[in-house]
Amino acid sequence: MRAFILLMVLGGFVPSGQSANIMLDVMESRDFYQAIPKQGPLAEQFTSVVNSLPKPISIAQKEQIRVAMLLFGDVDSLENKSLLLSFKRRMRELAIDYRLDIYIDDAEYGRNLKPFQKMERDQPDYIVMTKMGAVQRRFLERFLRSNKSKVILYDFASPFIHWIHHPPLMYIGFDQKKATKALASYLDRQLLPGSSISALVLPAGYLGHARCDLFLDEMMRYGRHVSRIREVSDNRQDAFDSARILIKENPTDFIFSCSQNISAGVVGALKEKNAAHNVQTNAWGLFSDGLAEPEQSRVKVSVLFMMDDLSIAVAEAIKLDLEGKNMPNLYVANSNLISTELGYESVFLMVEQAYHYSVDLWQK
Repeated sequence: MRAFILLMVLGGFVPSGQSANIMLDVMESRDFYQAIPKQGPLAEQFTSVVNSLPKPISIAQKEQIRVAMLLFGDVDSLENKSLLLSFKRRMRELAIDYRLDIYIDDAEYGRNLKPFQKMERDQPDYIVMTKMGAVQRRFLERFLRSNKSKVILYDFASPFIHWIHHPPLMYIGFDQKKATKALASYLDRQLLPGSSISALVLPAGYLGHARCDLFLDEMMRYGRHVSRIREVSDNRQDAFDSARILIKENPTDFIFSCSQNISAGVVGALKEKNAAHNVQTNAWGLFSDGLAEPEQSRVKVSVLFMMDDLSIAVAEAIKLDLEGKNMPNLYVANSNLISTELGYESVFLMVEQAYHYSVDLWQK
């Protein structure tokens, strides 16, 4: 009987009718570990495995496993190329005999059903899915309830309450709330008293709740007033247009960006000739144009996620599953803040840690 592993990245489009359900149907990592005490020690052990030198698989495979990877958008984007490179390298280091098939969904919101239908017909052993939305979640449900299916959610570390009795093999991702609180605390310390703050936020949904709403709550807790809030889609052009309106309507010192696409659009607007020279924003990782000199950027601070650790965790999870060993159902990777106060060399060292397998892709 063949096994299926679906690896899913949250951050994609979730229709408004489904977004509230996802937002209310998830647990924080600490609640998950409290609910299932044995998960904590297993998570610590797995974190050690991810951070250690790779050890080849300890069993002799009876046959080659088939891994299907569903990519969204541009297959040649730096994000997709980085994921592929890191995953392939770790699988090679683990000496796992596998075949990788790439499926592409280039629909705007990841709602093209053809790749899902093709994967179902092809019956691979493992499926790597790189976006999470209502369509993907419905696709998962029947596999989770089947003894033959094994699921890993990639870049999503908030376990679903309704899946507690039929959990995926592993949730792999970051603590978005912890990262957002760290960002808000840093900005409160760095922004001058009385600084004008604006915000571009996402519609209701998981990230809209874990980042946007939480940031606004934290600013209120610190006594900071966010004067203007505009809701935008997770789209660079929408963010660019909205940032231009904010800048034109009234001067602002800082524009909070709730996602990396929004940040890219805001930076584009701030780089225009008529934009105020002192306005800054935040980022959530690296931009698609690679590394840039910090002093030339309009980004005041960036949340840097240890992205390559996610790909490593995926490979290590497959290895442990093949070996039949105990493993946690939740792995939370680290994130750090990068300040523009740091010099380029210091920034590069931090980026090198986050992308230690694929850092060369981000250098231009």
